[in-house]
Amino acid sequence: MSAAPIRLLLAATFLPAVPAFAADDGLATAKAMVTAAHPGQCESDLAERFDGLEDQTFDVSWPETRYDGTVEDVKGRLYQITCGLGAYNVAVAYVFAREDGFPEEGEIVSFATPAYSVDYEPGDDTYTKLVRDPAVTGFTAGTILVNPEFDAETNTISTFEKWRGLGDAYSTGRWTLEKGSFVLKHYVIDPIYEANLEDPPEALSDTQYTLYDAGP
Repeated sequence: MSAAPIRLLLAATFLPAVPAFAADDGLATAKAMVTAAHPGQCESDLAERFDGLEDQTFDVSWPETRYDGTVEDVKGRLYQITCGLGAYNVAVAYVFAREDGFPEEGEIVSFATPAYSVDYEPGDDTYTKLVRDPAVTGFTAGTILVNPEFDAETNTISTFEKWRGLGDAYSTGRWTLEKGSFVLKHYVIDPIYEANLEDPPEALSDTQYTLYDAGP
């Protein structure tokens, strides 16, 4: 039996007031910010119930050019907060602040993503045939990433979001820290559910569409 595709579009989020900051000035404060911003959506005890879902802290740095032309090495801190757990996806939020700016200047990171449309051929219950290539219809932003990994060497967050457990259809994104902001660099989708076919051709399995690419 073929599985119909299910997609969740993350729109720009308006954050409610944040409660009083915790005294530890660290992960507990960042978690409180995320939990307050997503009431009823983020679970606060995931790390206690499941191994490998612990919140993490990363010290980061990046170059910035000053008004006089000199280059300054700026430091900051990134907090990775596990927010939710599904059958095959983990939802994560990030809190970021420049050095000595947390918690007063701490912010939940908002990530730009392409908005797009995918049209399957009428009557195609395998969801392997498209009427046309996926089209970008604009851009949106969200504060939750799915299955992200942070590379401290490149200051880059990469995601692999499964559209179902088999992982034959998916979306991937990449955001890099530049001048204190995470900038979208690359976004790809594979909307083809080739596992619905008994013997899918290799070319179909390799099909994917680049919706946005800004280089390295």
